[in-house]
Amino acid sequence: MEYFLTKQKALRTLLGAAREKKEKHSYIFEGAKGIGKMTAAKMFAAAIHCEGENKPCFNCPSCKKHLASTHSDLIVIGEDSPSIKVDDIRALTDELFIRPALSKKKIFIIENADNMNNDAQNALLKSFEEPPEYGIIILLSQNRENLLSTIRSRGTLITFEPFMEEDIERFVSKKYQKEGEELRFIARYSGGVIGRAIDICEDEEFFVKRKNIIEKTAKLTEGRLSIFELADEFDIKNKKSAMENCDMYFDLFLSFMRDVVAIKNKSEIINTDMAPYIEKFSSKVTLGSVVNVIENAAKVKAQLNSSMKYELWIVNMLINCWEDIHGKSSRS
Repeated sequence: MEYFLTKQKALRTLLGAAREKKEKHSYIFEGAKGIGKMTAAKMFAAAIHCEGENKPCFNCPSCKKHLASTHSDLIVIGEDSPSIKVDDIRALTDELFIRPALSKKKIFIIENADNMNNDAQNALLKSFEEPPEYGIIILLSQNRENLLSTIRSRGTLITFEPFMEEDIERFVSKKYQKEGEELRFIARYSGGVIGRAIDICEDEEFFVKRKNIIEKTAKLTEGRLSIFELADEFDIKNKKSAMENCDMYFDLFLSFMRDVVAIKNKSEIINTDMAPYIEKFSSKVTLGSVVNVIENAAKVKAQLNSSMKYELWIVNMLINCWEDIHGKSSRS
């Protein structure tokens, strides 16, 4: 993946700063989940700590510690955390004022910085604005608007743009030996997010699940039984598994509906190999009803969390979708 990341303007900027020793003390890395923010942050940290000439060299003792994730002057918090609380930030602040042990800079990466509550962000504010001369704090965020304006105004913003489709295709074909229509689908569906393309390639069940969801979604123009057939594809009987794969189920469902909109607008679709299902469905529904379905499903996806009764939310969403498609919705 490093080959493609080096094409990212964001990473080139960061590595240039590290090589010239012009790095800032506070950063906000913004970009979609899976776009490469964490990889870039770790490469940036390795370059700052690197003892070689072409930073990061990945050969010096410092770089080898980075490769082994054992460098004591790089600290990462917030991984796989549903929330980052004020106590987590206070612990970071305490650690920040302990001088680095192996190098001149001590680097903190806060992953999922969007998950900091307001108290945590306020606790971070002074350290983010004025860390000690050896300190560097990097916030990884999908949307900087989720951060307090006082945080946003104090960090150097680095924006990670999506990769080009041809870059995704080249990477996937080389690393995973994908080709033909499957390769083109992965490049389109990933939306320029390299991590998403990797997830698809490494999930042996993805294309089976995709086929099942698209076939069952296409049946929503039929009777009410189709609601529950599709609900089964959302794994409603196994909440733990469902929550782990929730994003995939919703994204596949929404990709079908967006392809329906594309067909009605005579635009290119993503699921080209499933075109017969999409075209048949499109011929039986109105554009307005499909737009309503997309808005409703996107809203439910954003609201869902592990504390909710997953089965009820999914079934209710699909009932509303079915009613929209059949012109029977009573929602205002």
